[in-house]
Amino acid sequence: MEIEDFCIRLNQIELSNAERALAILWFHDCATPGTYIKAGTLAGIIYKTGLGNPNPTQLEQAIAKTKLVTKTNAGFKLKPTERSTIKNWLVPILERPPADVDLEHGYLPEEIWKNTRGYIEKIAFQVNGCFQYGFYDGASVLVRRLVETLLIECYEHEETQSRIADSDGNYFMLSVIIADAADKNGLSLGRETKNVLRDLKLIGDHAAHNRRYNAVRADLEKIQLRVRLVVDELIQLAELRR
Repeated sequence: MEIEDFCIRLNQIELSNAERALAILWFHDCATPGTYIKAGTLAGIIYKTGLGNPNPTQLEQAIAKTKLVTKTNAGFKLKPTERSTIKNWLVPILERPPADVDLEHGYLPEEIWKNTRGYIEKIAFQVNGCFQYGFYDGASVLVRRLVETLLIECYEHEETQSRIADSDGNYFMLSVIIADAADKNGLSLGRETKNVLRDLKLIGDHAAHNRRYNAVRADLEKIQLRVRLVVDELIQLAELRR
């Protein structure tokens, strides 16, 4: 982001001239920590970007009064301990709003994964977002990740995770986990779930590792209902719904 773009955003929140100057100093400090800028230079940036027309001398005095900076002949420098203070002022213009994702009619309807675990909900949200906006490779990889996460949750819920981990507690690759889960002594999975697990892994693997493969919408639509059934069943087995 250029300083002009930053100042356009800065104009969206109510700040004094001294606070605007400190925000501009913070912006430059992010790029070059410990940078010094004189009050006259800050006043010039405020004026040129249409934020105001402060008197440089008065601005210098106002900045010094905040006690958020140190001052030398080179100008003002942010105190390292106060960087977060200024960043907090800027939260409304720094944080991007979440993407507008159709959760009710998405690839994985919200009622399937809502009120489970925060990290599971975030993955499912991203699956829906990627599918809705046409990022099909991303959606494929995230479906694979979601299923792998849920399989591990099932083992941990049953306290049998040693079946899918080495002696150091590191989980095996997904192919090994799926093979064990589908085994007669593995997880109590339905026939449909056992059949589709390998297909889900295959699509995710192609999207993640095959440099000549690009997923298309039809790839995911072909297995959409089965993905929904698998995710729902694994969430139930792991008793993740609150």
